[in-house]
Amino acid sequence: MWIAAILLALVIAIFVTQPLLLKAVMSKYKSTDQFLVLEQDARINYEAQAKDNALVLRTVLDSSQKAVEDALGAAFSKPIEVYVCASQEVFNEYVFLSRNVRGAVYWGKLFLSPGAFNRGSLAELTTHELTHYLFFTHLGEKAHIEGIPLWFREGIAVYVANGGARYTKDRAVSSVMRNDERTAYLSGRVNFWFHSKDPRDAVTKSGVPDLLLYNVGALFVHFMHDSEPVKFDKLIQLLLSGTEFDQALQVSYARNTESLLQEFTRYLTQNVQL
Repeated sequence: MWIAAILLALVIAIFVTQPLLLKAVMSKYKSTDQFLVLEQDARINYEAQAKDNALVLRTVLDSSQKAVEDALGAAFSKPIEVYVCASQEVFNEYVFLSRNVRGAVYWGKLFLSPGAFNRGSLAELTTHELTHYLFFTHLGEKAHIEGIPLWFREGIAVYVANGGARYTKDRAVSSVMRNDERTAYLSGRVNFWFHSKDPRDAVTKSGVPDLLLYNVGALFVHFMHDSEPVKFDKLIQLLLSGTEFDQALQVSYARNTESLLQEFTRYLTQNVQL
């Protein structure tokens, strides 16, 4: 009896001192039974009040899926599941790290809030999140999170969503980098982004994606691709096969992240946009 009491006290203490853990457990096991399957597209699940948004999603889902598969040279290894929430409050019950995110992949499901349909580009958002989802279908939740660093997970998703290799076709990466992004990177202010393992660093204090960090990471990904596209494609295939990032980078580029960042710094320094 006393052993059970001690274990219960330990569990309670963990949940009290680790609120994110509690939220993670609650979101993982929260039922999605209230969602209906869209008759026209079984990939889409929606709450009854969100059917109109589900029908809008249907118009972009095929093109977003194709964009991801083309950019990464790989197909989804499991069926896509998208859940269209009727309110931000419901969405937040499944996506516990932030309050104002429009879409996110959690526990093998892609959730979209109403904001996905009334703020920004739905197609870009869906393509971004499906990039995360493709990695999930190949690696599972744990390996995707632990085997690939945060900056690359978000950077590759932005890279794919903004058009992949086509984004910088006939253009230099330096020419599409905004002044604030260049200044933040060259000043060292965003150095932590390339070392952080804390998913909370991906959002601001107001609970929205930190777009400066996302964009700087994506431009570095573009640099990695444009400087050596064959090695980039090899890196992606190694990652999707389950190779951890550091090892995959060493095999494909024969360099580590720090040495590539140094090359990116030299490149930007030598290509100052006036």
